Amino acid sequence: MENNSEKSTVNATQSVDAYSTISHLNIEKIEQEYMEMFWTDQEREMEKIDNFKNNLLVSPNRIKNIMKTNKDVRRITSESPVLLAKACDFFIQELTLRSWLNAQENHRRILKKKDVTDVIKRNDNLNFLFDDDVNSTGGNNGHT
Repeated sequence: MENNSEKSTVNATQSVDAYSTISHLNIEKIEQEYMEMFWTDQEREMEKIDNFKNNLLVSPNRIKNIMKTNKDVRRITSESPVLLAKACDFFIQELTLRSWLNAQENHRRILKKKDVTDVIKRNDNLNFLFDDDVNSTGGNNGHT
């Protein structure tokens, strides 16, 4: 009798592990589908836009001022700050979407700092967002 209950326990554990793996694969697939839809929509929007300066999250003037702080930058074309501002918009929107999907994965409708940091930790190409002292000491010192 004990042998059957042990087998049941093992089977239940394997089922949970299998469900977890399948669930994780489904979440990754859903995230990939959302990202494909996001970039398709962005591409369509870009084809329609005549003037990039309208409706940017980051001001091109602010970016131009940041660029001027580098003493090696002597001249800045008028298009450069606008294109960098649009790139910043894409970056912010994609990070927000990934963070929102993380919140939904955790059965929440409120976006938290933890969602953003989880996304950054999962994506190697976003590691630059962490401070160097955070990565070396293991603490976050209030920064991320």
